[in-house]
Amino acid sequence: MDFLWIDDGMTDDERQAVNALREILREDPAVAETLLGFPWLADGVTRDESWAVYHLQVIVQEDPAVAEVLLGFPWFADGVTGDERNAVYYFREILRKEPVMAETLLGSSWFTDGVTRTESDTFWGLSGLYGIDRSSLSALTAKPWFKDGLSREEFMLLGDLGVIAGKSESDALALIGMPFLETFEPADPMAARSLRRLAWCADGESHASYECSDNGTGYQRVSKIFRRIMDYPTISDGITDEETPIVATLHSASFFTTDIFDRLLDPNTVMLEERTVNLRHSGETPFTIIRIRPGAERTMDLLEHAMRLVEEFVEVPFPVGHIIFLAENTSRNRVYIDLSAMSGEYEHFDNDERPAGDALHVLAHEAAHHYWFVEWSRHWIEDGLGAFFQSIVRRQEQIGPNETVAPIWKTKMPPCVYMSNLAGRDRELDVPGVRIISDCSDSLGERLFQDLWRSLGDSVFRQGLANLYLLARSGAPVGECKFTKYDKAGICEVIDAFKSAAPAAEAATVDKVVGRWYDNSEPYDLSHVDTSPPNPRLPGGVEITRAYISLDRDRPEQTRTDSFSASEIRARVFLHLDLSSSTSQPARDLSFRFVTFFEDGFPYRDHETTYTRSAGWTRNSVTSHIGSGGFPWIPRGPKTEASENWWAPGRHWVSVYHEGQKVAEVEFQVTP
Repeated sequence: MDFLWIDDGMTDDERQAVNALREILREDPAVAETLLGFPWLADGVTRDESWAVYHLQVIVQEDPAVAEVLLGFPWFADGVTGDERNAVYYFREILRKEPVMAETLLGSSWFTDGVTRTESDTFWGLSGLYGIDRSSLSALTAKPWFKDGLSREEFMLLGDLGVIAGKSESDALALIGMPFLETFEPADPMAARSLRRLAWCADGESHASYECSDNGTGYQRVSKIFRRIMDYPTISDGITDEETPIVATLHSASFFTTDIFDRLLDPNTVMLEERTVNLRHSGETPFTIIRIRPGAERTMDLLEHAMRLVEEFVEVPFPVGHIIFLAENTSRNRVYIDLSAMSGEYEHFDNDERPAGDALHVLAHEAAHHYWFVEWSRHWIEDGLGAFFQSIVRRQEQIGPNETVAPIWKTKMPPCVYMSNLAGRDRELDVPGVRIISDCSDSLGERLFQDLWRSLGDSVFRQGLANLYLLARSGAPVGECKFTKYDKAGICEVIDAFKSAAPAAEAATVDKVVGRWYDNSEPYDLSHVDTSPPNPRLPGGVEITRAYISLDRDRPEQTRTDSFSASEIRARVFLHLDLSSSTSQPARDLSFRFVTFFEDGFPYRDHETTYTRSAGWTRNSVTSHIGSGGFPWIPRGPKTEASENWWAPGRHWVSVYHEGQKVAEVEFQVTP
C-alpha cells in the first residue's frame, strides 16, 4: 500500500503517527502489519488517527494481545473518530491501572460494535475511579453483574460513579457500598446518572444544564445541592432498589425547585405506583409513577398508552429499561424530561377534572424525548418530534382509534413569530454563554417532520425516525454540519437518516423538504390545501352574505381589515359571518368549523362552534375569535420585540365549513 502523504511533506500529526508506528513495529511486527493495512492510514493522517496510533503504541507496550483484539474491532479498522480516539486513550489508562476492568470492557459486545459519544464520555468518567481505595474498587469489580460482563448500562453506571469520585471520593465509596448496587436493576444507572449530574453542576448553575461547568469553584468540590441530598437519611443509610426510582427523579426535580426533595425523600410522604408492561420492542419494562399527593387512577393507563404509541411508531426499544414518571407540578408552565424520569406540571393532569386526551398528548410528547434527547439532539429535533407525537394523539382523538391519521393536520403550535426557518434557530442555539429555549423549536421542528411524513409516506418516515435516533445516540459525525456550542444531531443527521430510509429516487424529496424548513431555499408545498371556492348557501335557504376580519368584537365595522401589524395587535382578532334568509327562520342551531392556515400551508387552529338562533330571524351574524392561541412566544433567553408578538408575519387565511361544506374563506395579511 502506498503512503503518499509521507512524500508530500509531513504534518506534525503525521510525524507523530510515523514515530508511533516505528515503536509498534519494534515491539510487535504483527500488530504493525495489521495497522499498516488499514486504508485510513494510507490516505493521510488526521489528528484523531494520529493520536489513536500513539495510544495504541502504549497499549502494545502494556499488552500486545490486547492491541490485536482492539485492531479487530470494525470501528477501529474503518477510521477513527474523536469519540473513538478518546475511548482508546482512556482504555489504555484503564489497562495500565485496572487490567481486570480492561479485560471486562474488551469482552463487551457494545464496545466491539462502536463507540458512541455517551460511551466515550463514560470512559472519561471511569478515570475518576483510579484513585479510590483499592479494596473498594475490588468490591465493585467483584459484584456478580460486573463479573459476568458489562452491558452498556452497567458501563455507564461505572462511569457515573467515576465522575462522582472525581468530585468526592468519600461519596463514591459510600455509593459503591449501598444495597442498590449489589444486583443490577434497570433503574440503577438512572439513579447514578441523576446523582452524577447533581454532583457536577456548580452551585448557582442551572441543574437542567447538561454542559455543567466548573464555574471557578474547583473540580474537586461537589455542589451544595448534592451534599444536601447525600445527607438525607433516605440516602445516607443506603439507597435500596425500591428507592432508586425516586433518586432517579432528583435531578429533574432540581431543575425547578429543591423544596420538593423534603417530600420525595420522606418515606412517609412519597407514594409509588408500579406496573410491569410488556412493550412490543422493549419487552418486560417496569413502570413507576412517583407522587407526593393523591393522583388519578387513569394516569398509569395513559402513561402505558403513550409509551406504546411512541415505541410502536419508531419500532426501536426505549433507550431506558425503566419508565419513571414524577407526577408533580415542579414548575408553573413547563413539563420537563431527562433520560431518568419524566416530570413537571403533571399535577394539572393527574386528576379526573380534565379530559383524558389532554393528559395523553402531554405524556406522548414527553415519551418522545426518551428517543430524541437533549444530550444528543438539537433542541428543535427534541421538541419538534415531541410536538409531532402530541399532534398525532390529538388528531387520533378527533377521527377515532381505528382510523388512519392523515399526514397533514393541525399543528400543536402556531407558526413561529420571530423566525421563519431552522437555520435561524441553530444560530440562536449557538449564542455563546446563553441557553435559549424557544417554542419555535416545537413549531418549526414539527412542521419539518410532518412535511417529511407527508412527502415520504408512513413506512419510509418511520424508518427515517429510527435512523435518526440511532445516529443521534451514536454521536457519529455526519456531513459538514459544525456548530459552535453543541455537537449534537442536527440537520445533517436528519438528511442522512431519511435519505437512508428512502428509495434513491426520493433523495431529492428529502432535500426539498429540508430546504423548505431549514433555510427557506424551497417554496412551501400547498398541494394538500383545499382550494375549492366556498359555497355560501346553507340548508334551509340560509346564505352567508359577507365574511370579514375585525380587530374589535364590539366594533366590527369600524375595525374591519384585511391587514394588521403584529407589533400593534397583541391579541386575537375576530371573524364575522353575516347570514341572511329570504323567509323567517325557526329556532335552530348552526355549527361551523373554523380552520386557520398560515402561508406555509399548515393549519394551526381548528375549532368548532355551535350558535343558537332564536325563532323569526331573517338577518343575523356569527362571530368567532381566531388567532395563535392567545400567548406571546417569548424565548427563555434574550428577548426581542418581535419575539413578544402573538402573530407571525405573512399570509393567513380561515376556511369556514358547515356540515363538511366550505361556506366561506377570508384571507388577511400580517405585517411585522
